[in-house]
Order: sequence, then C-alpha cells, then structure tokens
Amino acid sequence: MGLGANLGDRIKNLRAAIERVKKIPAVELLRVSSFYETAAWGITNQPDFINAAIKIRTELEPFALLDELQKIESELGRVRTGHWAARTIDVDILMIDGLKINSERLTVPHKFLYERDFVKIPLAEISPLKFNLHGDRVEKIFGSPTDFNLKLISCVDKNFGIGCKGELLFHIAEDLKNFRRLTINQTVIYGRKTLATLPNGEPLESRRNIIFSRNLEKISGAEIVHSVNDLWEILGNTDSSLNFVIGGGEIFHELLPYAKEIYLTVVDEEKDFDVKFPNFDEDFFLTDSKQEIFCNKPVEFRIYTRVDYAKRD
Repeated sequence: MGLGANLGDRIKNLRAAIERVKKIPAVELLRVSSFYETAAWGITNQPDFINAAIKIRTELEPFALLDELQKIESELGRVRTGHWAARTIDVDILMIDGLKINSERLTVPHKFLYERDFVKIPLAEISPLKFNLHGDRVEKIFGSPTDFNLKLISCVDKNFGIGCKGELLFHIAEDLKNFRRLTINQTVIYGRKTLATLPNGEPLESRRNIIFSRNLEKISGAEIVHSVNDLWEILGNTDSSLNFVIGGGEIFHELLPYAKEIYLTVVDEEKDFDVKFPNFDEDFFLTDSKQEIFCNKPVEFRIYTRVDYAKRD
C-alpha cells in the first residue's frame, strides 16, 4: 500500500495512519518503507508530499479493506475536494499478490503505479519487484519508524519460547554479558512486565530506559510511553543511534514491523513457555551466527537482518 500527506504535520499523519492500519482486525503489518518528500503530482500548485509504502498480510476481502482504509482517512481529517487535491492523508492499495481488480471503486494494480517515482521508490524498498524510474524529484527524509534503528534482542529456547509465568526461561551468564555489551550506553525499550524481570525490578543502569505502560506515569530512571506514536516522538527528539527492544512478547510483536535487526540467543533446549518470540517473515535473513557450549548447553548467538530490496543487485 502507498501513503501520502501534504497537509498538517505530514510525518505525524503518516505514522498515525500506519498505526491505524496495523490495528485493523485481520490485518498484520509486515514492514514499512522510509519516508520521501516529493513534489505534488497531477495538481502541482500545492505543498510537497511525504510518501511511504507499507506491506501487510490480511484475511479481509479487498473492498472490505478499502472501506477500512477510507475510515482511517476520514478519522485523520481527510476531506475529498477533488482528484489529486491536497490531503492530510491518503492510503492507497497498490498491489495484491496474485490478484487483479478493475472496478469503479478499486483498480489493482493501481492504475498510476508505474507512472510515479514517489510510489515506486518506497515500494522498491519493501518489495522484491524492480521498477524503472522516471527521474522525478524524490528525496529521502528522516521520520519513518524505520529510521529509529530498532533491534529486537532476546534469549529463546529451540522453539523460540521467551518466558513462562512471568519469568525468563534462561539466565545464562554469557548471554547476560553479551546483552550488556550490546546495550550499554544505548536505549532499551520494554514493557512493564519486563521491568519486573530486571534486577530489583528497576530500570537498567547506564542505559536510557523507555517503558511501555498504560498505567505508569512516572518511574525513576526511565521514560514512560503509552503508545507507539509516543515512542516515535521521543526517539525523534534525541540522537541515540541504537535502540534495543528487550521485551516482552507483546512489545516484540508491536515493534517487529519496524525493526532492522533481530539478535537472538538460541538455547538448544525445549522448555515450557507461555510467551513466544513473534514469527518474523521472509524479509529477515540470518547474517551472523556463533555457536558455543555453556553449562553443557549448546547455545547459538544469531543476528537476523531485514533485507532492503532497494539495495539489492
């Protein structure tokens, strides 16, 4: 899908639209492109747009999905004043795997897909398809959730279990040393339940702690956010280059679509668990792996990286 905005706070509008798409029942957000600033197309005497592309998986029929997207546009203040007119947000279905539609309400693939670089360039980031470009002015800008360099980090059993009954499955000294080495002096992002598993139930020292909570308002040594968009706001106002998401399961699931890398310590042991690391899709690939034996347990340190299709050969 393609998104665009040229009225109001354009970056906030795009982020808000992405979060609303993610919350549509029967929709799974898979990944998000960078944000690009472009000149208006069609009617050119209007403010520049910011554009992006996202990929979802859904059980909804195309017209049911279209209804949901138009609800989001209305909720975010879009007023339809004419074709190609300025708007607070625009969310278009660009392509659907294995499907073509040609109706008055919906055309798939989008009928202008191959004519507009501001659609093709972000789409090329998240899609294995290649596109010929026209050379239109399209400038990458900071503000996409992908710019915050999120890295998910966890220790899991052989079935990717994380924890059981509020406790972590493993406390391996070498894994804890690796975790500290990676996260020291960086930002760690986690939920309230994960806070309870930390030493003394307190934020980690020598790190910037950001905690997701619906109820907490203040805690010494940490910043509190109540939503994903709150997180983008505070990350966008700092210079931190590495942001590690450390749990728990709900937070991993919430932030996986925006992650650049996944760091997993995989213990070759099967445990009972009630929290599992979320399935990560085919866009991630194994880029580094090191095997060790600790306490007679085979342990593998893995790094998965999300492919940037735009940088492929």
